[in-house]
Amino acid sequence: MTLQATELHLYAIAVELGAPVPLSELTADPELVAHADALTEGGMAYARVSDGSVTGLAAAAARAALASGGHPPVGSVVYTTDSLYETTATKDLWRLLTDAGLPRTPGAVVGGSASANLAPALRTAHGLLATEGLETVLLVTADRITDGTRYQPVGVTVLSDGAAACLIGSVPHGPGYRLLASATVVEADAAEVSNSIKAAALVKSGVTRARAELDRRLADPERPFRHLVTGNYSRATRTFLSRLCGTAPADPYTPDVAEVGHSFSADLLRGLADLMEQKLVEPGDRVLVLATSPRSWSMLAVEYVDG
Repeated sequence: MTLQATELHLYAIAVELGAPVPLSELTADPELVAHADALTEGGMAYARVSDGSVTGLAAAAARAALASGGHPPVGSVVYTTDSLYETTATKDLWRLLTDAGLPRTPGAVVGGSASANLAPALRTAHGLLATEGLETVLLVTADRITDGTRYQPVGVTVLSDGAAACLIGSVPHGPGYRLLASATVVEADAAEVSNSIKAAALVKSGVTRARAELDRRLADPERPFRHLVTGNYSRATRTFLSRLCGTAPADPYTPDVAEVGHSFSADLLRGLADLMEQKLVEPGDRVLVLATSPRSWSMLAVEYVDG
């Protein structure tokens, strides 16, 4: 079988978040309390907390994306999470498909990149478009903290409960983004380090290599990006990441750090959606998306299209 080059267009982004809770009220989390000053200094004020299930968050975002996109025929669903499964990966997927109103639709669970799970999810969706000739793939990412602390030292941030979903197609169906190129670098055997200098060196190596690989795959790597979207990390972390991204804007677009905290891969889809909602992108504008985890770094180059 000969595969044809297939474009990937991302549209109809929808977000579902837990309720906003001030950091000062999360007194049952001693580690977060101990680092409250650092979080505040980094720009955090709230965490999003959900009493529901992670698949419930995922299904709510999925239904909203489907409604926003006009309920197109969905050929497959790609679900990604870094949270503990409620039962098993398979049964959680079945619940998501059922609650999203797609009980007869094939689906797949992907992951392995923590807060950077958007990258493998997009690769999977792209593969489905190319190999099966599907019109539409529904991508859903969701995470919920059920045990342990909400404080995350990597990035100095607070973990929130939330989900995001979008529709993926080979042609545009309304305002959204066209994927131009992507690149992923993995250091699965990297040693755990507590030394901040060594940790920064690992991140620098990963992000720099990912950017070089992205440039190699882009048809016009010298063309500037109008925006950089990263996860909702501390102000210092975001500044550090932006400096590693080369020609990207110096100030990453993370409009809801204070009110939302860090909700894993949903941060990135929220950032892309907000750029459209605030009319901060015009057709042809390029956006650089940096998806990071402790041992993997992915870069996505996308271009805004107005349908």
